Amino acid sequence: MKLRLVLFALGVAMAGHASTIILAATGAPTTDENGNYGSTNATHNGFITATIGGIANQMIVCDDFTHTTSVPSGNMVYDFSTLGGPNQLQNVRFTGANEVTNYDEAAVLLAGLYAYGATYGSNASGDTITDFQYAIWNIFDPYNPSTNPGGVKVNSNQSALQSGALYMMSTQAAMLSADVYPFIKIYTPDPEGGSASNQEFMQYIVPEPPTALFLLGTGLVAGAVLTRRQLRKERD
Repeated sequence: MKLRLVLFALGVAMAGHASTIILAATGAPTTDENGNYGSTNATHNGFITATIGGIANQMIVCDDFTHTTSVPSGNMVYDFSTLGGPNQLQNVRFTGANEVTNYDEAAVLLAGLYAYGATYGSNASGDTITDFQYAIWNIFDPYNPSTNPGGVKVNSNQSALQSGALYMMSTQAAMLSADVYPFIKIYTPDPEGGSASNQEFMQYIVPEPPTALFLLGTGLVAGAVLTRRQLRKERD
């Protein structure tokens, strides 16, 4: 029932305009890499809390490494998109030949990050949260020394998470179509709303019951751990 109420409320909030919604980032991620929050080279990884369409305490993750959002942000005008259906990815920032595959992969990683946090709670590893975040960023802003030296450099764990997501997309398509893709919302700064320099965000509104969700999260993490162990054996 809670899921239905949230989806209904978001739907009402979005219905006021064909594609825009007011989003305010209210709480920064609690996991930092390369220094504390505000440090020059630090990245802030994991879930951000936000008020979306007047609904507080929504959990979102940025898929956008290049742009920057100050937290708290104040109200920003965003376009929203869905994943799946005839009008999917209506207003997203990252477009191209692999658009659908890229957002599907990011959705699997986002759901995996949620499942990992829900499974381990306060014992969740900041390194693993960072691995999920960097893997998502790498989909849309990969490092290339010649064409994109400012992109995200990923380690073996993060690459393993991406490989695991792609593997699940090829072997668990029915589960993902039922339990992940329909529950993904994508929020992109509206180019005419004064917020274009801010990041794009994704939200996973967890289905009830979360049928295979925890297997998804723990499976992705286990794959990354096994890859790391294999690499250590090869070095020894």
